[in-house]
Formats: sequence, C-alpha cells, structure tokens
Amino acid sequence: MSTADGSVSATQKIVDHGPDAQRYNIVILGDGYRAAELAKYHADVQAFVDVLRQTAPFGDLWCGINVHRIDVASTDSGADDPLACGDGSAGSGTLAKTYFDATFCSGGAIRRLLTCDSVSARNVAHAKVPATHVALVIVNSPLYGGSGGDVATFSIAPGAAEIALHEMGHTAFGLADEYEYYAGCGSGEAGHDVYTGGEPVEPNVTRNTNRATIKWKAVLSSPIDALPTTANANCAQCDSQANPKPTEYVGAYEGARYMHCGCYRPAYECRMRVLGRAFCGACQKTIRDTLAPYLPLAWQGLWWNAPAGSESGWGLNVAHQADVIFATWFTYDAAGKAWWLSMTAPLVAGGNTFTGTLYATSGPPFDAVPFNPALVSATAVGTATLAFTDASNGTFHYTVNGVTRTKSITRQVFGPLPSCRFGTQADLATATNYQDLWWNAPPGSESGWGVNLAHQGDTLFVTWFTYDAAGAPMWLSATAPKSAPKVYSGTLYRTAGPAYSAVPWNPAAVTATPVGSVTLTFASGNQATFAYTVGGVSQVKSITRQVFNPPGTVCQ
Repeated sequence: MSTADGSVSATQKIVDHGPDAQRYNIVILGDGYRAAELAKYHADVQAFVDVLRQTAPFGDLWCGINVHRIDVASTDSGADDPLACGDGSAGSGTLAKTYFDATFCSGGAIRRLLTCDSVSARNVAHAKVPATHVALVIVNSPLYGGSGGDVATFSIAPGAAEIALHEMGHTAFGLADEYEYYAGCGSGEAGHDVYTGGEPVEPNVTRNTNRATIKWKAVLSSPIDALPTTANANCAQCDSQANPKPTEYVGAYEGARYMHCGCYRPAYECRMRVLGRAFCGACQKTIRDTLAPYLPLAWQGLWWNAPAGSESGWGLNVAHQADVIFATWFTYDAAGKAWWLSMTAPLVAGGNTFTGTLYATSGPPFDAVPFNPALVSATAVGTATLAFTDASNGTFHYTVNGVTRTKSITRQVFGPLPSCRFGTQADLATATNYQDLWWNAPPGSESGWGVNLAHQGDTLFVTWFTYDAAGAPMWLSATAPKSAPKVYSGTLYRTAGPAYSAVPWNPAAVTATPVGSVTLTFASGNQATFAYTVGGVSQVKSITRQVFNPPGTVCQ
C-alpha cells in the first residue's frame, strides 16, 4: 500500500556503455515482487531490455544508453485489482501490499490503466542513480496494463511492453498521441471534430501542411507528393479511408492528438497511434536527436604508437560500430616482411575496452580473377585488448605467437580530424567523409580482403590488406590527396620493417618501395570504385562500406 510495504536494496548497471554523466540513463524498478521473487524480476527486466534493444531506433543508439536495475522487494506479489471499474470490467478485489502501490483501474476509469506512486518511484530512481533520465516501473502481474506520466508503468502480461514503449515516447521524448479520437471512433464523442488550437509543441503532430516548413520535413518520404497525404471528408467522425501509401511512408495524415480534423500526424500508423507498430520516421528522428548527444565518439580511424611518429611504419585501423571493433594491424613478421593481423573485438567494459582473438589470414592473390573467398583461411595467432583513455589516446596490449607487448597508441593526424559516431545516420549513402572499412561490392562477395580509409580534410590514407602471389598476407598503403571532386589518387607502397615483437622498435629500419598506384572514385558515401595498378597488373573493383552492425558509423 506504501513504501512501508517493502524495501529497496541493490542497484545494478545491467547495460554499461560508460560514465552515467555521459550516457542516457534508463532506470527500471519493480513493484509487486516479493524478496523471494527478485530472480524472476531480474529475468522480467532483461526480457524488456531485450525488446527495447530490438525496437528501432534504440538498437542503433544502444551504445549511448546505460540501463540500471533497482531491486525493490514488496510484502505481497502483484498489484491492487479493484472489484469494479468504470469500464464495467470485474476484478479480483486483490489489495496487494506493494512498495509503489501499483493498482489497476487507476482513478476508477479503465481496468488496463495501471499506475503506481510515481513520485516515490522517481525519488528512488534519482537517489540510486542521480543521472536518471527516464524511470520505468515493471509490475509483477499477468494482467494487461500500463500508463505513462512521470514514470512509465507496465505489467508483465504478454504485449504489455508495447505500452511501456508507447509511454516512453511521451515521457522521455515528448511525443504526442497520434490517434484521432479520445473515447473511440465509434463512441459518438463530442468536442473532437476540428482542432482549433495553436501549433502543437509535440514534434510528431502539426496543423501545418506546408512541406517547406512542416516540422518533420527532413524525413518526408517524397520531395514532390502533395500534402496533406490524406484529408478527412467528414470531421464529425474518424477518417475511415485506407492508407494510400506504403506502410513506412511519412507525409501528413489528417487526424491526430484526439481530433478528427485540423491536426496531422506523420504516418498512417505509428506506435504513438497503434500499439505493435513501429515508431514512424518522425518519431524515430526525435528519438535519435534526443539520444545523439549521449552517443560516445567512435574510436574509428587510424592509430599508431604514442608519442606520434615514435614508431612510424606500423599502425592500427579501427572500424568501430556499436559495441564491436574490427581492427586491422599492419605490421611485419619475424623476417621483416609486411604482415597484417585482424580481430573482431567486442566491448568488455565501460564503453572503452575491447578484447578479441588475432588472426593471420591467407587467401587468393590480389589479382586473382575471380577472387574466391572460399580459399581464404584464418589462423588464430594470439589475442589483443584495446583500451581507450580518451578520444585520442589508448593502449594496445597483445600476445602473438607467445610474445606479449603493450604499446601506448594515439590517433595518426595528417589533416583535420573528423569526429565519428555510430547510429546517427541511417543512410550512409549521404555521408561525405569516407573514413571506414571498405570491401568488395556486393557485401560479402569477396570477403577476406579490404581497404581501410582514414579521411582527414582532402586526403585519404589508404591501407589495403590483401595477399601476394603465394597467398601470404600482404598490405600496401598510399597517401591519396583529392585529385578531382570525389576522386582521390596516390602511389601505392610496399613496406618492410622491424618485426612486430622488436624491442626497441626502430622506425629508421622501415623501408617503403613504390609498387603502383591507386585511384578511389566515390559515387556516394557508400559506393566507390577502387582502381589500382600493382606490378603491371591493373584492375578495378566496386567497393562498399563493411557494415557489421547496422546502420554503421559516420564521420563528419
């Protein structure tokens, strides 16, 4: 019935992407879970977190989110369920002693309106996690229900997570209800015919149908289609016409914010209008814009030994997407021959430490036609950990063939450094900075080789990891200035130097021999041609970004 009916205990950060002061913090609390049921509570929370991550666009933005779980034990299980309710439904009459006093039929209106003591819930959330941005209360009841407000409250009934997602839209992102009725389209409701107020403050409803000034103009599906997309011919009732456009179309549909006419929504159906639907393009943009400041800078780019220039001749290319880094280390084998190793390294701690297995790879020669990816083989030769202390510094710890070394690393700067973030741009075709890992197009058609591009200003540093005539790993590099709009050209070099294990590592022993030339021509931010001449052999390949965690990372 109140906070006297239970206790608050442990707090656990169950999704950790870095310091709370730098991330968007979702805090989940439980109500109606007895102390003996906290393991069930943990499982219920995880089930919701899994749903949240799979809901667009949260998966794209996940690396900017921390999730905290606060254990709250109640005296009784469940929630209050009054016998009678204003909607005519019959309840069990249960009066459960729970910490946040969760109750169905809140205010005597409708059975599914599940609320709790939101003030107490917010207070507990902020006491345990001062950087809380949004709090949610999950109620241990199989009855379907939920609500919004200061906190989003929802039960564990099948489908109730949809209520939580909808209410998060209100609470966290200021989204309006997009449905065009209040009591219901068949209710005969009065006072909801025509919207006559000013421009709504919410980002997903409007009275403006001018495509040049409509608040979601950036995500309109068509640059030429007339607005509004639909108009209601009879404002005394809901518009019954079918959607004249594809499901994901963003335009201006009449009927929103509880009004039949005069107010418009972006999509025919959206989660803010119909539970179980996706968030529409305008709502997704609002969510992305809200969470963008909390996304960590990606470690994407070209790194070398610190201090800068102290061991010039080797380096690390880092492709960082969400919680995974793909790193390509260009170095030299025991004989001083150019050699490259690669690893897929998942996040292991705090948003800045990544660990994986290092592989040495062999495959068809660079000039093989066709290049058969089935002939590529990878052999594990060790492990590595990358740990970053800030945007420009970190450590590279590795063990290869029994040799262990730790090196301080820093970004290699040869022009204006771009900043890179994952998930901020759904369409990489519009990107104007090409810094990334690229491979043959279509994706996967020639897996086993690739091109790393570091793009600073009007210059690309190109590292091509491929194979020599014997199928042994070989890397070539080039500094390629812009030679024409979207065209970059340079000389390809093959390099020899001290072995990866050398101590000290002497950059004076590095030698670079020109072996050909390369030209990269970009059709878009996601498509290019890779034209090269090496040893008298000239070839042209279509390449695209290697996206292993959609939508990928964009640098600006």
